[in-house]
Amino acid sequence: MIGYILRRLVSVAVTFIIVSLIIFFMMHAIPGGPFDANDMPVSQAVRDKMMANLGLDQPLWVQYTRYMWGVLHFDFGVPYQSPGETVTQLLSRAWVPSLVLGGLGVLIGAPLGILLGMAAALNRNTWIDYLASTVATLGLTIPVFVTSMLLILVFAVWLNWLPASGWGKPERWILPITAYALIPLATYARYTRSAMLDTLNKQFVTVLRAKGLSERRIVFQHVLRNSAIPLVTVFLPMFIGTATGSIFVEAMFRVPGLGAYFVSSIEGRDYPLEMALMLMITFMYCIAYLLSDIVYALINPRIRVGGEP
Repeated sequence: MIGYILRRLVSVAVTFIIVSLIIFFMMHAIPGGPFDANDMPVSQAVRDKMMANLGLDQPLWVQYTRYMWGVLHFDFGVPYQSPGETVTQLLSRAWVPSLVLGGLGVLIGAPLGILLGMAAALNRNTWIDYLASTVATLGLTIPVFVTSMLLILVFAVWLNWLPASGWGKPERWILPITAYALIPLATYARYTRSAMLDTLNKQFVTVLRAKGLSERRIVFQHVLRNSAIPLVTVFLPMFIGTATGSIFVEAMFRVPGLGAYFVSSIEGRDYPLEMALMLMITFMYCIAYLLSDIVYALINPRIRVGGEP
């Protein structure tokens, strides 16, 4: 296990470097810059001085090396759109709304999706199964911005029960959390149904029933445990993806989270902020998949990690 973890950590480091190279050079390959004449009407001399102060007049490989050296020291630079603070300070402030709303959305949607998938699997080819499959299909096929618009239209405009946007008071969190929760609910409903149906058809389930074990014990102690592996695969990456902010959800509900800074950093060619966001998410996804693989072995010891006995 230790050797496997070390190999995966090496692959995380290699992935991190490759992604950083791709992102950095793709950002600079896009036409335009942070101080274009259309966005900032200043003289060429002033623009050249600003570029020199930020090191943007240096060759790309020099800029990349300097930036990554700063990253190794947890220095992600200063955002162009907010020069009074560092990128780390900006992200630590913007992280809270995304983590709260996205995290609660997954923590609420995932258990509901598991229950829905279990009900569908245990009542196969009944109206419960058809209803659960319909809910899961709609949740995965309808774009999240359409769902957000419907939630605002129904609960904020027609019924006037909840505020349509904003951040601060808990009642403003309900609609965005609901929008976040629909995707994990639908995903887990489909995964749980498929995994449980596959497990219920295994021979050991027939043997357990022949031994006289109750259906509840078979389902919760054996079937659900053996069906948990694909659910673990989905949870951590989904949690990371949702907790780092959905551009559409945060834009629709005007939440000041990470999603808004994704858009502004790309539009304004804010290279330090854009790089920090991408590298942060890349690192978190790598760690999430590493933890998922470790949990596999804990859930089911029969799994051989990295070919080890």
